[in-house]
Amino acid sequence: MSNIIFLLSIGIILIGLGANLLVSSTESLSAKLNISHFVSSFIFIGLATSSPEIFITILSTMNNESNIAIGNALGSNIANIAFVFALSLLFVKINKADFKNAINHEMIGFFKCLVFYIILLIPILWNNKIDFYESIGLFIVLLLFVIWYKKSLKKDENKNIKTSEDNIYFILFLLVIGLTVLLEGTDLFLTGAHALAKHINISNYVIGLSITAIGSSLPELAASIVSVKKKNIDFVIGNILGSNIFNIAIVMGLVGLIEALLNTSSSELLARKDVIRDIIMISITTLALIVVAKNYNSYFVKSMGIILLTSFIIYQMTLYGFSV
Repeated sequence: MSNIIFLLSIGIILIGLGANLLVSSTESLSAKLNISHFVSSFIFIGLATSSPEIFITILSTMNNESNIAIGNALGSNIANIAFVFALSLLFVKINKADFKNAINHEMIGFFKCLVFYIILLIPILWNNKIDFYESIGLFIVLLLFVIWYKKSLKKDENKNIKTSEDNIYFILFLLVIGLTVLLEGTDLFLTGAHALAKHINISNYVIGLSITAIGSSLPELAASIVSVKKKNIDFVIGNILGSNIFNIAIVMGLVGLIEALLNTSSSELLARKDVIRDIIMISITTLALIVVAKNYNSYFVKSMGIILLTSFIIYQMTLYGFSV
């Protein structure tokens, strides 16, 4: 038991240190490349904080446990908003002007992309698994979105006012170090969490939705807390949008590709009622994110944070069969 506590403690410490370095280096990189904080957080932090989910997907799918990967992707998307974003709203004071300045039309296309992916999940998961062609479709949508966004940049260049004097290679070095420390901390935390729950008789899908999803969302939580303290709310939203889009496009997209390449399949099929429950939860939390982004005031935001966090706790309880 002491070893488990040690793993969890060291993991949390490394996650905090890595997140602080990752956010700081990303902020410097966005200034150096003269791109918006939102875009840099979407690409660098969003993709970086999705790397635990990608790593888990590859390993679990190769071990015929793709349900852990699917549950992890869905659960992480729920946790990123109902847990990560909710805590950011509750415990850190955000100035209304800072929040309003961070929300711009640049984000609209990213919100639309996430909503489109959520709609795609309904037919894709309706047969209780993800096949090769569905995986290809998820990647194609991401490619089309990137092409669309690249063209939109020509019409409207969103430039930073601040510039960075740091050497770009030094910035990239710090970014890699921060990401490495962050991922190592996440790995230690997940190892401890799985060891703590190994005697609980629950399905792989629920493990993915709960323990693995929350653990692999810790990088997003740490990065969001650091970003809000720096009053970079656009970092927070970019991080969550990026992570959630990448979780569906890449994390879930890899499932069908790996199974097709290795000629493997999951040892258990998804239950349709579970899929419906989780897509509804993702839809509700995503809608809440959009509502908060468009209608900011302090009282409303705090209330929404409480509602999201409460719904997340109830959701986790239902996964383990507790009556609510």
